[in-house]
Amino acid sequence: MVNRLAEMQLRVLREEIIKRFRHVEVVGEPKRTFSAFVRSYTELPVRVHRFG
Repeated sequence: MVNRLAEMQLRVLREEIIKRFRHVEVVGEPKRTFSAFVRSYTELPVRVHRFG
């Protein structure tokens, strides 16, 4: 159940970013989580470019 909620939150976040910004650019190296159970990132530096 928690997994589905997290997926829905990420989907809404992605949709809102697409509405508000023309381009999202990765500007640095990602930092990964060190865990045997979770494969994810702790940091991902980005620059967002607004419309107009």
